[in-house]
Amino acid sequence: MREADQLIAGALRDIAAEAGLPPPVADTAWRAGRRRRLTGLAASAASVVGAIALALTVLLPLAAEPGPAAPQGAPTRLVSISLWPPKPAAAGALAATARILLHRAAYLHLPAQARVSGPFVVLTGPAADETQLRDLVASAVLNFRPVLLYQPHRGTNPPSGVQRYGDASLVNHSTLALFSKLVCTPASTIPWEGQVGYIGGNFDNPAAQVVSCDSSGGKYVLGATTVRGTQITDATAGQSTTSNQWAVMLTLNRAGTVALSALTSNLYDAYASAGQGGDQNDVVLDTVAYVLDGNVISTARIEGPIPGGKLSIQAGFTRAQAQVLAAQLQGGPLPAEFLISDISTSAASASS
Repeated sequence: MREADQLIAGALRDIAAEAGLPPPVADTAWRAGRRRRLTGLAASAASVVGAIALALTVLLPLAAEPGPAAPQGAPTRLVSISLWPPKPAAAGALAATARILLHRAAYLHLPAQARVSGPFVVLTGPAADETQLRDLVASAVLNFRPVLLYQPHRGTNPPSGVQRYGDASLVNHSTLALFSKLVCTPASTIPWEGQVGYIGGNFDNPAAQVVSCDSSGGKYVLGATTVRGTQITDATAGQSTTSNQWAVMLTLNRAGTVALSALTSNLYDAYASAGQGGDQNDVVLDTVAYVLDGNVISTARIEGPIPGGKLSIQAGFTRAQAQVLAAQLQGGPLPAEFLISDISTSAASASS
């Protein structure tokens, strides 16, 4: 049995690699298949491949650990990142933004400073840490949304009639039109929002159905937000105790806990049974998407109600990626929209 399991696990990883999917997806499919084999149930090859193609992740416990170790020695050069709000922001919002940025930097043990300068917020730290500092200035608005439609990426020139999963009858006419128009590209750094004419923050309107992309090129229609990033009280990076994959553990406040419990209970009761029987449409509908600043960073199939207000996001993160995401979520989202208006470097003074 052990040798057979190892052969199956290797085959699933090969299939996932050919499909451009991360190894955790294959591992998830292997674990699910092993449970079925141990109970004498046989899953068809089509069902296994379908489960891999959907790229669904699972909720896992973590062995949490603190952020990166503090750097040694004083920096010789500094980088300053100036943030400008395209819509006028009150003095209180600017001051709150500076505090949040400092909180994020402290989680990563970065010796940074944040200050308000007129209408700008300026984050300054070691030039060697510019990449991490740039990551910290993201809005970091995290929303939990139910998945209504999903279409996997099928190359730059996909055949007509590419299969989509979910239930189009749950989608309003205007959003369905945006879904048809949207083209998602794997690992693209070009914003997709302009393709469908989203203006301002409409691409992540928490009260509305929206379309979105993930890093694999999959595209989605997502329902209205049910749990919001403002309901997160703590975020910690760590390794899963079962898969050794890096993930981010979230703790929700009371309102978030109630909302998550209701969402997962409703999805599980409505779709889990049919999904376990191999219906890929119900598998998708039994899924929650974690949406960061409008982009799907991970999805999780609901295997039961989640009543405790604790869950983990696993998306094939590296250690650094998990730690940066945890830092971004530590102090909550920025209170206003900001754009990077300038990045400059300078020599560090003796007092820096």
